[in-house]
Amino acid sequence: MKIDKLYIKNFKGFKEREFSFNSSFNVFIGKNGTGKTALLDALAVATGAYLLGIDEVNSRSIYKDEIRRASYYEDDLEMKLPVIIRAEGAINAKSIRWTRRLNSAKKSAKTTRIDARPIVNIAKRHSKMARDGSKVNLPVISYYSTGRLWKTRRMPVATLPRTSRLIKGYYYCLEPGTNNKIFLQWFKTREIAALQKRDSTQLDLVKKAISACIEFWDTVYFDFDEDDLMGINSQTKAKLPIRMLSDGQRNMVYMVADLAYRCVSLNPHLEGNALKETEGVVLVDEIDLHLHPTWQKRVVNDLKKTFPKIQFFATTHSAFIIQSLKEGELLPLDGDLKGDYVDKSIEDIAEDVQGVANPYWSDERTKMHAAATQYFKKLNDIDDNTSEEELENLKEELDLLSKPFADNLAYVAFLEQKRLLKEAGINPLSGLDENTNVTEDKDDKKDDDGGDDDE
Repeated sequence: MKIDKLYIKNFKGFKEREFSFNSSFNVFIGKNGTGKTALLDALAVATGAYLLGIDEVNSRSIYKDEIRRASYYEDDLEMKLPVIIRAEGAINAKSIRWTRRLNSAKKSAKTTRIDARPIVNIAKRHSKMARDGSKVNLPVISYYSTGRLWKTRRMPVATLPRTSRLIKGYYYCLEPGTNNKIFLQWFKTREIAALQKRDSTQLDLVKKAISACIEFWDTVYFDFDEDDLMGINSQTKAKLPIRMLSDGQRNMVYMVADLAYRCVSLNPHLEGNALKETEGVVLVDEIDLHLHPTWQKRVVNDLKKTFPKIQFFATTHSAFIIQSLKEGELLPLDGDLKGDYVDKSIEDIAEDVQGVANPYWSDERTKMHAAATQYFKKLNDIDDNTSEEELENLKEELDLLSKPFADNLAYVAFLEQKRLLKEAGINPLSGLDENTNVTEDKDDKKDDDGGDDDE
């Protein structure tokens, strides 16, 4: 399954917009409120149409609170209809197009299915083939939201890990959360089977996926004493249950493990190639969630290598994530792409792609630079013709400019020294140029060796 294009109308904040996607990885960027998560939700509705053809599995409809609102007068808020989500893509190399609509805001109104028949019929055929024991490749579908660590889905029946591959692979797959209990129960059952010398191919693949994406765990197993997933670092020999990991670590372990579990459950006939050969669509909101920058730089590539045929859609605010992307994998939602991001520095990406003004300096330093620049301009206003009254006024203005930075004694002393030089008839700007001290420019800052600033 791949999605090549998506058309959205009256969905959340989107009035009308069309998107084209990369077949491998797609990362959405933009300021808060530009619709990154909304686009993931629209993709969930589109991919959810496939689940309409799978019995005993929940699909994804368009919800009433996802209808776009528009205000024409001061105190009104009108719902805009119809809501339309139309997708173009391919399943098993066959090009298809399907649409889902919500035509009414009534409580009883349902998202239409009639224009989703192309993908629903394919799903029904897949479902029948799977239940008949055919070696049909099923696409993985999953959504990991920002609440994936905390939004725990309801526990299914205790026998879920031994039920239909369709139910195991698609159980609540588009709910923006996780059900760690399902995966842990499956893992525990498989560990017992392995101890009984039964086939452990699926278990080994899930362990391999976790180790490939989680650099601090080389060995993964289910510890029956802890009743939890356990990992071992071969270098440090550290051993910890998953519940004791940091939020960022648990977030990645659960996501990768859940995705790998779905791949091997949906396509057991692929055996050792289940991770490499399973296709599908995976949605990840804030892929950098709780991750240190060193991990942000590698997470996209790790997912690509571990699940090479899955099409990923993710959102981020991280320049490190953007830096790791290839050409055509970045999609800005707040306008055209402003600058190149491939092989660029973090500062260049922050400034040219994400629109961050002067990322080389902190806000405090930027304010200090502006105040110093204004300070020097006012010093230049002092000359032999300056009256005592004008001089006093200028001194007050200079004091006001330096006052916000009173806690920075070196900075205030620097400004006062320049004032004294001026009052003594010496040019206070001598020795300064555009590349030093307060007027240091960003190109020199980029070449800075990291030492403390003289000022």
